[in-house]
Amino acid sequence: MIGRLMISSFLVRPHSYNSFWNVLWLNVNNVCKNKIIYNQIFVPVQTLKSNTKDEINCYNEPKAKIVLLLNLKSPEDAVPFYKLPMKTLLHIYKITMNDVENGFCENRLYYLASRLKCSPTALCEKLTKRTFVYSLSFDWLKNALDILLEMGVSEDRIIRDLWILKYHHETIRLRLQQVKDKGIDNLYPWMVRCPEEVLNRSIRLSQETKNILGETKSTQIYLANRLNTSLNSVEELYSKTPALKTIRVTKAKKFLDFLINEGFTVEDIANKSRVLSASQKTVQQRLEMLRDLGVNDINLNVLCRSRRDFKKYCDTLQLLAKKDK
Repeated sequence: MIGRLMISSFLVRPHSYNSFWNVLWLNVNNVCKNKIIYNQIFVPVQTLKSNTKDEINCYNEPKAKIVLLLNLKSPEDAVPFYKLPMKTLLHIYKITMNDVENGFCENRLYYLASRLKCSPTALCEKLTKRTFVYSLSFDWLKNALDILLEMGVSEDRIIRDLWILKYHHETIRLRLQQVKDKGIDNLYPWMVRCPEEVLNRSIRLSQETKNILGETKSTQIYLANRLNTSLNSVEELYSKTPALKTIRVTKAKKFLDFLINEGFTVEDIANKSRVLSASQKTVQQRLEMLRDLGVNDINLNVLCRSRRDFKKYCDTLQLLAKKDK
């Protein structure tokens, strides 16, 4: 009855939620040491927050008992596991006990958090959505992590793409080495998972980017050099047109080459840089349309107007042309 009485007391004083939760969690762990005490099993945070009798009655004691046996170190780490189906929890419990028995780890949550240098609480929500991690053999999991980190894939990228751990470590090594052999050192987990044609296209783009940038190493520096301006000026262009920040250097080069070939000066392009965030195909079509209408002195800003505004502009030109006749 102790746990139920504590809960009733808490509902009267909701402001004490955090202290109640932590005290009850410590009480459970200190008293039972993984032995089940029915009336003192922790209550999930969502239930306590709701302050409703209906949700208190929905509290699943068997699930809570299983979660208590998973060697979790805080209520924040436990709650995402409590949300899982009972069948999944039982499987995780079985694997966790096997890992402990073999001296691998207390729980794969803490093993991964340690290897990936992140907070267990931050990782917990992601891991409980990728419970296949508890279906892999521990050697499989360890070997996959070893290769990913050895090849230079950042911890943050692995956390965002835990699916990569499903792949055999030799598959991971071969695919990432294939990318490295092409002179690409910036590696991502998706490079292992994607189809061959997608990878080849990515490698081609990366090689083109590397060739274009040369020693500059940055699209911002490249734009500053091509537009005969300073890095500060390019930063101002970025603030005025945020879409420029994400433009690929391959697109920037082709677009700049095209505009200069069409007779626009680098000064004009620098002053009206928004055009670089538009579609080159659309800009080319509009240039042809305006020249067909007899316009030779073309403002770059006109070329990147909305479809509706550009149509209005062309309609006005056609109307003026008819009047002149």
